[in-house]
Amino acid sequence: APGRWVSETDLIEASGHTRAPVRSAIQRLSDEGLLSIVPRKGAQIAPVDYTEQFRALELRRVVEALVAASATKRADETQRNEFKAIADGFKKAAEKPDQTKMTELDARCFEMLIQTADNKFASRALSSVKGLCRRFWVLHQEEHGDLKRMALSHAAVAEAVANKDVAAAQGAAAQLVDYVEDFTLAV
Repeated sequence: APGRWVSETDLIEASGHTRAPVRSAIQRLSDEGLLSIVPRKGAQIAPVDYTEQFRALELRRVVEALVAASATKRADETQRNEFKAIADGFKKAAEKPDQTKMTELDARCFEMLIQTADNKFASRALSSVKGLCRRFWVLHQEEHGDLKRMALSHAAVAEAVANKDVAAAQGAAAQLVDYVEDFTLAV
C-alpha cells in the first residue's frame, strides 16, 4: 500500500529472490519514483501524488505521440504483425474485461512500441512515468476505470502502427492519454 515501509529482507522473503535481484528491483523502483529509499530505515512505497500523476500525463501526451509515430515509421513486417496481434488481444480484452490480460498486453505493447520506435531518449522519458501511471490505474481501476475504453484505446494505437498510419497512431496515442486524464480526474 502507498506509504508502507518495507525492508530489503521483507522483499527478499516476499519475492523468494536473492539479495542481488531484489536490490536491482529496489533501485529500478526508486528510479521510477515508486519507492523512496531511506538509508538504515528501509524503503517507503511512494504515496499517491495526484499532482505527479497529472505532470506524468503532460509528458506522456507529448512522448507517446512521438513514440507511436516513430514506431509506425520504423516497424518492419514482423513487428507490424506483432502489433496486429496485440491490437486483436486488446479487442478481445475489451469484450470480456480481464485486468490480468490487460496488464500483460499493456506491458507487451509498451515494450514493442519502445523497441520499434528506436529512440533511447523517448524511451527513458516514457519509462520514467509509465510505472507511476500503471500503478495509479491498478489502484483505482475497479472503482473508476473503464476497462473496455482502456483496451480499445490501446488497440487503436497498436492497430494504427500495424497499418502504417502515422496520423492515426498519433491521434490514438492522444485519445489514450485523454482517457487516462479523464480517469485521473474521476479519481
